[in-house]
Amino acid sequence: MRPNAAPEEGVGSFIMNPEGVARLHAVGMADGPFPEHYEPFESPVGVNLMCPNNPKAVSNPAARVFKGDMEAFGKKEEFPYAATTYRLTEHHHFWTKHAKSNAIVQPAPFVEIGEELAKEKGIRQGDKVRVKSNRGEVIAACVVTKRMKGLDVNGKKVHHVGIPIHWGFKGVTQNGYLANALTPYVGDANSQTPEFKAFLVNIEKA
Repeated sequence: MRPNAAPEEGVGSFIMNPEGVARLHAVGMADGPFPEHYEPFESPVGVNLMCPNNPKAVSNPAARVFKGDMEAFGKKEEFPYAATTYRLTEHHHFWTKHAKSNAIVQPAPFVEIGEELAKEKGIRQGDKVRVKSNRGEVIAACVVTKRMKGLDVNGKKVHHVGIPIHWGFKGVTQNGYLANALTPYVGDANSQTPEFKAFLVNIEKA
């Protein structure tokens, strides 16, 4: 893609589509034909603000969720914080916990929260914390950071808890809890990718 390409050159921005342009009509999608915003199945908001009067459209009705997993979802009243899992620069999935050079740079598991949430919960840099979802818990050191700020959503402050994945019970890094002990079992309607990037937790000093 070149930002200065003339229209007649046919240089499209959407390189994953064969015609190179965006599609409003989502052909062949399980949740089509038109794109829609959906909240995660565990939402700190509890309503789809794009269509607040349609309770059937809070979360994707075409997503794959089994009966037992549906009943394991947490509620925002008990788990008020939005959590997400991610990798760090030094990590490649779970494999690099077996590499000594990576273990030197990132030796031990941790979770991240913003300064405002840390103050509310009485958590300091380096404190051991317990992060719980409706499915499990992890205990790790806490990193208090300026880069994770609470978001104002629908008149309410929504705080985030960041949980790097990587550590577990094997490897040359220090042993730690598996982040996926917290995550919900939801399959995307089209790709079946699990909904591990948005779920609800609570956090407290361990």
